[in-house]
Amino acid sequence: MGLGRIINSLFTYVSTRRLTVLALVILAWLLCSLHPSLDLYANQQALKEPREDEYKARFLYTSSFRRNPDLEYERRLANALQELERAVLERHKGNSVAEDRIWQIAKDASQRGPDSIYLQERNPGWAYTLVSDAEASKFVADKFSAIPEIAQVYESYPYHVLRADLLRYLLLYYYGGFYADMDIYPARPINECPALQSIPKPTVDDPMHSGNVSLVVGVELDEPYASPKTMRFWHWTRSYGLIQYTMYAPRRFSPLLREIIVRCLSHSRQYNQQHGGILGRFSYNKNAILGITGPDVLTDAILDALSSSLPASHPFVQKSVGVDQDIGDLISSEGKIQRRVTWAPFHDLSEPICADATESIPGTPMGGLCVVPISVWGNGQRHSKAEGFNSPHACLNHRFGGSWKKGWRERLFG
Repeated sequence: MGLGRIINSLFTYVSTRRLTVLALVILAWLLCSLHPSLDLYANQQALKEPREDEYKARFLYTSSFRRNPDLEYERRLANALQELERAVLERHKGNSVAEDRIWQIAKDASQRGPDSIYLQERNPGWAYTLVSDAEASKFVADKFSAIPEIAQVYESYPYHVLRADLLRYLLLYYYGGFYADMDIYPARPINECPALQSIPKPTVDDPMHSGNVSLVVGVELDEPYASPKTMRFWHWTRSYGLIQYTMYAPRRFSPLLREIIVRCLSHSRQYNQQHGGILGRFSYNKNAILGITGPDVLTDAILDALSSSLPASHPFVQKSVGVDQDIGDLISSEGKIQRRVTWAPFHDLSEPICADATESIPGTPMGGLCVVPISVWGNGQRHSKAEGFNSPHACLNHRFGGSWKKGWRERLFG
């Protein structure tokens, strides 16, 4: 056998081996994608639990958008939304109980995949609505016609992610119901989720006195002791946060969702004033989107709304102040302690935690809030003690397949 034939045979053997390994890798990836129970990351934590004295914890962040907000604009917008609420509820005899309906957002029906179809099939007792781009524009323009700037801001966004963020808040605010991204896979039916079964649900028979909770959200990120190096590695803007790829509003017109919507529009206005001109659309980066319509603005709005509504004696405030004693974020330059709600009550949750609407200070309603642990809606992540997709606590699993971090083509054309 000549040297050339030996080399050719060896090359063929090596190439075949490489192709075989590559095929096995692709097969394993496909299996894990199609079957969420095959979770490669189950119970594997990329972050080791640090000692609580190793790094200074952060239970409170201040967004750059809140350093000099236009409070008068926000008050005017909030008042206009409250007028809308009163008009709609008057037509429904004050009944704010939401219909059991699942909402999803996509360009059109052709974008529905197996996950979306299975989510609908596993919840036969829930109505289902897919909101297309055209239907979304009509909804925003028609239902919020009394506040035309909402539609103006919505249509002005250069990227789909900004519109999709604001749209989910508007849908749940106006109609209530259950929102889920298109890449959400149901581990079990919504009505069989143990975490949600523990939360009182309003009923049509007794709408005024049953289930005083208007919004249910979940934990997505819970690493308040993360080091600066870890923050940079994960590209986090903060070390905690709530989920907005899945949300549940048992009641219409949640004051919490109202505050989130107000801030989305206020932050959009502030950003446009600072980044106007023909090149303004190119300046939207990840951090800006998170703070304008994403999880950052949602988390901040909820913590601030709770702080404004709950009395100083409330357990959420007491826990926040107590944890801050060794940190000092709540101590002003004059040495006074700011009594407010931080992330502390929601750190390391093992079961849902709620603040009933009746617990708020009279005259400052927040509608009631429940927060479910990361193991309910946030599994599959390699941090924050998230579990695998096959966790016994999992109710919905997010594949994180609809990444909104776009490249140059999407930045140019939206």
